[in-house]
Amino acid sequence: MNLPEGYNVKLYTLLEEAQRMKINEPQKALEQANFVYVQALKSGDEELEASSLYTLGVCNELLANYPQAMKFLSEAIKLSQHLGNKKVMGDSLNCVGIIHDNLNNYSNALKAYFRALKIYEELKENKKIAIVLSNIGLIYTNIKDYRNALKFYSQALDIAEEENDSESLLVTNINIGLTHTLLGNFDESLKFLYDALNLASVKNDRRRSSITLDHIAETNIKLNNLEEAYRLFEESRKIKTDLNDKRGLVKVFGTIGQLNLIENKVGEAKINLEKALEIADQLGMKRSIHELHKMLSESFEKMGDAQNALMHLKIAYRKEIELLNEESELKAKNISTQLEIEQAQKEAEIQRLKNIELAQALEDVKKLNVSLKELNDEKNEFMAIAVHDLKNPLQNILSTARIMKRSDDLPKEELDEFTSNIVSQTDRMFNIIKKLLDHNAIDQGELRIKESVFDVNPLCAELAENFREEAERKFLNIKLEKFPGELNVKTDKVILYEILQNLISNAIKFSPQHKDIRLSTFTDEEDIRIEVKDDGPGFSDADKAKMFHKFARLSAKPTGNEHSTGLGLSIVKKLCELAGARLKLESSEGQGASFTVSLKREP
Repeated sequence: MNLPEGYNVKLYTLLEEAQRMKINEPQKALEQANFVYVQALKSGDEELEASSLYTLGVCNELLANYPQAMKFLSEAIKLSQHLGNKKVMGDSLNCVGIIHDNLNNYSNALKAYFRALKIYEELKENKKIAIVLSNIGLIYTNIKDYRNALKFYSQALDIAEEENDSESLLVTNINIGLTHTLLGNFDESLKFLYDALNLASVKNDRRRSSITLDHIAETNIKLNNLEEAYRLFEESRKIKTDLNDKRGLVKVFGTIGQLNLIENKVGEAKINLEKALEIADQLGMKRSIHELHKMLSESFEKMGDAQNALMHLKIAYRKEIELLNEESELKAKNISTQLEIEQAQKEAEIQRLKNIELAQALEDVKKLNVSLKELNDEKNEFMAIAVHDLKNPLQNILSTARIMKRSDDLPKEELDEFTSNIVSQTDRMFNIIKKLLDHNAIDQGELRIKESVFDVNPLCAELAENFREEAERKFLNIKLEKFPGELNVKTDKVILYEILQNLISNAIKFSPQHKDIRLSTFTDEEDIRIEVKDDGPGFSDADKAKMFHKFARLSAKPTGNEHSTGLGLSIVKKLCELAGARLKLESSEGQGASFTVSLKREP
C-alpha cells in the first residue's frame, strides 16, 4: 500500500509519544501504538512493526493484560531477531521477565532477564544493564533470597555510580531500602532511604522526594515511631501540595486516616479520610473512593453513628459495582482492539501469500469474529449477574434503613431483627462481590502463590469445625475421616483452604436434610488425596460438560433457598491449576458427588 510521503516519519513520532505516555496513560498509549502497528503492517515497515509490537506489549503489561502482552512481545522478539534489532529484542525480553515476575514464574523471569542482560552487555548499554540487574534483584527479593537480592542490587548500584546515573541510583537505593525493611533491618532500610532522599534533593526531584518520605514514614510505623511517621507524612503532604500532586495527596491523607483509625483517633481519621475523599472525587479515582468510603464507614461505626456508617457502606458497594462495570467495558474494548490487530495481521499476510493462504486467512478472521462474540456475551452475562444479584440485597438494606429512620422508638426486639437483616444482606453482598472479584483476580493473573510445606490433616479439621454450625442449621452432619500420621504437601495453604471451602460449601448448599457430608484424607507413596463427598443430587452428563464454566447454571438447585453465582466450581478448577493440584469428580445423577483434590506428598 502506497502511503503519503513522510507518513512513516509521523508514525515514528506517534510511537515515541506513546512510549512517553505509557506510564501515566497506558490505555491511551495502547490505542495509539495499536494505530501505528496497523499502519506499519500496511506500509510493510518491519522496523516500525517490531517497535510498535514492543510498545503494545509494554502497555498491555502495565494494564495487567498479560496473555496479550506476552503475545505481542513474543512477536516483537521473533521479528527483531530476524531484523537483527538487538535493542528491541533486549527491551522485549526485559518486559517478558517483568510479566513472569508478576505471575510468580520466577524461573522463567530469570531466564528472560539473563537473556536481556547478555544483549545489553553486547550493546554496552550500561544504564539498561543496571535496570536488569535491579529487576533480577527484585526476583530474589520476591522469593525471600535477600542475600542474592542485595548482591544484584549492589552490582546495579556500582554501575549506576560508575555511569553517574542519578535516576538509577535513586531507584536502586529505594529498592535496597525496601528489601532491608522486609528483612527487618530497619536501621539499614532508613539509611538507604535517606540516601535516596538526599539524591532526590540534589536532583531537585521533589516528586521522588515525597515518595521516599512516604516509604520512610511507613518504615517508622513498623518501628512504632508513630509521631515521626506523622511528621514525615506532613512533610510529604507539603511537597505534594506545592506540586499539586493530587493523587499523592489522596494517598497521604488516606494513609494518615488509616493510621488514625488504628490508634482509635476517630475524629482525626474522619477529617483526613474526608480530605482524601474530596480530592479523589475531583480526580474520579474510583478505586480510592471505594476504599475511602469503606474506611469512613468504619470511622462512623466507631463513633456510634450508624446512619452515616450505613450511608458510606452503601456508597462503597455502588462504587464497587461501577468498578466491575468499567473493568468489563475495558475488557470488551481491548477485545475489539485485538480483533482489529488480528484482522490487520491477516490482511498483511494475504498481501504476501495470496491464493491458498488467502482462503485460510479469511477463515481465521471468521473464527476471530465468533470468538469476539463469545467474549462479548461473557462480558454481558458478567454484568447481568452482578447487577441482578446485588440489586435485591441492596434494596432490602435500603428499605430496612428507611423503616429504622422513620421510627424513633422501635422496640429492642424489632431493632435487633432489622439490624440482623442488614448484616445478613451485607454478608450476602460481600459473598457475591468476593466470588466475582476472586474470579476476575484469577483471570487477570493477580493471584500470587505463596508455597509452604504443611500437614493437610489440621487444615481439614479446621474446615470441618468452621462449617459444622452451617451444616447443622440444615440438619446435615459433617464427618471428618483423617488418615493417621502427617500428610505433608507443598503448596499455597490459603488457596488450598479456598478450594476445599468452596467444595464443602457447595455440598452443604445442595444436600437434602439429614444426610452426611464426608471430608476424608488418604495417601499412597506419591500422592495425598482430600475427598469431599455428599449424598446430594449429583451431576448429569449435561452438567458435567459445563460445570467448570463461568456462570454455569446447573440442573441441581440449592435445598435451602441459598444463593449461587455459578462461579464456585469455576474458581475451584482455576485455583487447583494455580496450586499444582489435580481435581477429579465421580458422580452420577441422583447418586451424590465426590470431589477429590490430589497433591504430591512431601517427606
